[in-house]
Amino acid sequence: MLTDTKIKSLKPRDKIYRVADHNGLCIEIRHNGTKLWRYRYRFNGKASMLSLGEYPLVGLADARKARDQAKLLIEDGINPAQNRRQEKIEAQLLNANTFKLVANEYIYEILSNRSNGYISKFKKSLEIDIFPIIGEKNVKDITSADVLFIIKSTVSRVRKTGIRGTGEVTAMNNQKIIGAVIRYAIATLRAENDPTYAVRGAVVRPEIEHARPLTKDEQKLFRCGLDEFRGSNTVRNALLTMAYTMLRSIEVRRMKWRYVDFDEKIITFPISTRNNNQERTTKKNRIHLVPMSDQLFDLLKTQFIESGNKEFIFPAVYKTSSDGIGNATLNVALKNMGLKTVTAHDFRATASTILNEQDFDENWIEKQLAHVDQNKTRASYNHAKYMDQRRDMLQQWANIVDSWKDL
Repeated sequence: MLTDTKIKSLKPRDKIYRVADHNGLCIEIRHNGTKLWRYRYRFNGKASMLSLGEYPLVGLADARKARDQAKLLIEDGINPAQNRRQEKIEAQLLNANTFKLVANEYIYEILSNRSNGYISKFKKSLEIDIFPIIGEKNVKDITSADVLFIIKSTVSRVRKTGIRGTGEVTAMNNQKIIGAVIRYAIATLRAENDPTYAVRGAVVRPEIEHARPLTKDEQKLFRCGLDEFRGSNTVRNALLTMAYTMLRSIEVRRMKWRYVDFDEKIITFPISTRNNNQERTTKKNRIHLVPMSDQLFDLLKTQFIESGNKEFIFPAVYKTSSDGIGNATLNVALKNMGLKTVTAHDFRATASTILNEQDFDENWIEKQLAHVDQNKTRASYNHAKYMDQRRDMLQQWANIVDSWKDL
């Protein structure tokens, strides 16, 4: 039988050789001096050999214990070598089913036709709030407690930053992302239950603060403030474009030069389709036409000097990428101008209120606000409706915005 002293004294030879211990256990000495444990056995009359590890990482006592465990398998009619291969396969499957790997597969398989912006936000949520907690956990082992912890942690993180809201909306979005990935795992037979279901309602969406029209003092502060604006020309022009056009802030941020026809004095927001990975250009993803007032025409001509060589009309100011200005840029600029309680969306409410008070046709106003016709088929074909009236209305509206200086 072998001892540690004898094993240490074994030296390499020209050929590989083995020295027996007892009951099929032996140690194999290779040319480079490596010493490997082997267990020789017979299963169903056929000679086989099982590797038990390298000495001294696996000591003599551990090697004998591993041999005895293999013998018990043989007595139960199980081939130790086949059993080990099966364990490796199961381990590989287990590692392939981590939440992180399933999530990345979900992105590749399911989100391939979504816009790059959507995928980027999806990945960012995973990286910031979700992967650090359950990324390496098997998807079938994720519990409602895990999801609840992520939700609560997300709310806490957002509130600490103090930048965007109180965190409930971000937390609810993370819950949706986890649910989507796990339901994909269920559909591909890698999980059985959706743990997000049990914690629905754990976080309540805060009450929505609806847009309101600007007061006269705010109107004057906005229009005069733009003449003394201390930020970049791009952000100033984006703010004024938002005011002149009745567009949503997201539509201003995603405006591209290819939408602009200076000859016809019109901006055309196209439909985004899932097969072109393009961001939605409007909230309801409909063709939307914006006639240019004289003021907007001149503004865009000036902005062309700033960004005509880029894709977006209002590109990110402090980035070298081709992105448009950031989500919060316009609202932050308004706050820096002293409009602490005004948001970008309030300008649409202001336009709607004032134009309705001046007896402009409600249909023209609704069409220019890009409020979707409930009849989707009709909405798909009447994007150019009331074009002459809307052009005149937007010109008068731009004049009204400029008149705020004299309030």
